[in-house]
Amino acid sequence: MAYARRHPRSFAVAGLTALAVLVVLAFGTRPAGAVVIQQEHYSGTDSGSFDDCGFTLNFESTFHGVAGLRVLKGGQAFLGRDKYWFKDVYTNPDTGGSFVIRGNALFHEIKGTLVEGNVYRFTQIQAGQPFVIVDSDGNVVVRDRGVIRSTILFDTLGDGQPGGEFVAIEHETVSGPHPGFADDFDFCGLAAELTGA
Repeated sequence: MAYARRHPRSFAVAGLTALAVLVVLAFGTRPAGAVVIQQEHYSGTDSGSFDDCGFTLNFESTFHGVAGLRVLKGGQAFLGRDKYWFKDVYTNPDTGGSFVIRGNALFHEIKGTLVEGNVYRFTQIQAGQPFVIVDSDGNVVVRDRGVIRSTILFDTLGDGQPGGEFVAIEHETVSGPHPGFADDFDFCGLAAELTGA
């Protein structure tokens, strides 16, 4: 989860490519030469378990949204946009304790500029409430809200396809409280407390 919040381009492009959700919305500011590929709504469910925290957590996920890509002039760089909603219910099978992580936000790459070779500088924002933790009584325990604006370097690999390799974050500003984004955020400690692990 922390990786997705810190490097949303890598997360979004990988997710869009894997799900074949190559879409774009035809509103908002569009860079000169950007071409809409297509638009698509998506929704689904997922379930599974993991033990990264030293105890097992099962999860049941529901999600939906509208996502998209625009291709810039030259056909090598793609700008992603994803307006998404999700709800993940986590349960500790040993204790029966549970909590919810939900989000409702917009990830939007608003600009892409060629730096050299296949490396582009992308400006992106994530706005809304991308990460909210709610305990089993319905109380909000953690809420990220506001806007994260990032400038990143990304190698498109020059293959004319969405995806590539993350290179570096050049600049990042965080507006609004984002406790779940902090380096010292202890997800496992909080999950243990909420589920009685």
